[in-house]
Amino acid sequence: MPEYLLILLLLLTVTIFIHKRNNLKLFKSSKHMFIIYLIPIVVGIAWDQFAIYRGHWTFGKEFLLGIYIGYMPIEEFLFMIVCLYFGLTFYKLIENLIRK
Repeated sequence: MPEYLLILLLLLTVTIFIHKRNNLKLFKSSKHMFIIYLIPIVVGIAWDQFAIYRGHWTFGKEFLLGIYIGYMPIEEFLFMIVCLYFGLTFYKLIENLIRK
């Protein structure tokens, strides 16, 4: 069962709900969004590929879909995107609450 994917989708759903419910503006423009996502994702992918290759960490196959890009399961790519979105959303939410 793809438990990792289910957990990520649940986190993504909650984050989207909070983002939309609070009308949070996360980015100034599409270019800004692209840069904010691109840099950590590129670095994260390189780091993960290397660490998995070297055996620093592994993923339990029973919790994954079984689709890999390089050494990384597809869920790990989604993890990077969801975590960035989650972090930015809650940062903006807290920033807005403090300013009120």
